[in-house]
Amino acid sequence: MKRCPQCNRTYSDDALSFCLDDGSPLVSTAAPSSFDPSATVQYPQGRDTSPQPTIAYPSQQPSMPPPPPQSPPSPPAWSPMPAAQPQKRSAWPWILGIGAVLVFMGIGVVILIIAVASITNSNNNNANSNSNRTANRNANANTNKNANSETNANENSNSRSTLTNFTDDFSKEDWRTGASTYGTMWYSNEEYHMKGTKGYYFVIYGPDKPEYKTKNATVRVGTRSIDGVSPSTGYGLVVHGEMKNDQLEDYAFIIYSGDDPKYKIVDQKAGKDTTMVEWTSFSAIRSGTQPNQLEVRIRDRKLDFYINGQFVTSIVDTENYQTGRVGLYTSDEHEVAFDDLEISR
Repeated sequence: MKRCPQCNRTYSDDALSFCLDDGSPLVSTAAPSSFDPSATVQYPQGRDTSPQPTIAYPSQQPSMPPPPPQSPPSPPAWSPMPAAQPQKRSAWPWILGIGAVLVFMGIGVVILIIAVASITNSNNNNANSNSNRTANRNANANTNKNANSETNANENSNSRSTLTNFTDDFSKEDWRTGASTYGTMWYSNEEYHMKGTKGYYFVIYGPDKPEYKTKNATVRVGTRSIDGVSPSTGYGLVVHGEMKNDQLEDYAFIIYSGDDPKYKIVDQKAGKDTTMVEWTSFSAIRSGTQPNQLEVRIRDRKLDFYINGQFVTSIVDTENYQTGRVGLYTSDEHEVAFDDLEISR
């Protein structure tokens, strides 16, 4: 038998350790006690001492102070709390985190692809640039070959395309022949020959056909003195030639192949000759009966002049002559011949 020292309630269940009313530790009624409850405590009315259901409380729980005397029994000051349930964590942070990682990975892949494509394009552009430079050098090397198959080391950025190439080797008599006040022209040995009248020069334009037009073209012709004596006022090549009101309109590129070889460029218009470039010595001009190749490269209104594949000078077409034809020029009484006319675009 056990008894509550506070409320004096007795319990027959020896397994109980605490009072069910006030939580005080129970004492055995058989143990001696120096405490006389009747000396200081007024006993309450008799209580129902029937056994209650057995409840085991942890031994470490603190005891509660007893209720004041004469007050009705109070319920226990505490009760066991249910064990805390583990809180479920939301899956959204994981989903958002994984999504962010995938987005960054996708951006990285895109940047990598763009970088690789840029490097590839850069390599391709460099390869194309190198290929174009090689092609230009090859084109210049082919262009600068003279009539004697000599290769000129000069490379010029104005090399022209030969997608359209017209050649007149003077094997077919398409040019005008006969005599005039200013000179005579005829065919001989598949060459075109000209001889002027003393004190005059004269020009003959090519056939009035599209292939003889010189707009944006490269024009070349071979020429030579027959007797080794150069006409005193020159002979050579004409571009952008056209007759207007029975007057010449063209640019004449002429050479003197005697002692002190030299060249000159003249603008002929409305019966008046305007010197664009004065007589200028040029050592690449061959003397005597050796042939010389004259060349004019035309791009829009810029004209570049060459002799035997070597660059001479440039002028600007201030007259805007762009619709004319190729022509040939000579002067005085000494015979000259022309061959292998080429017009390429």
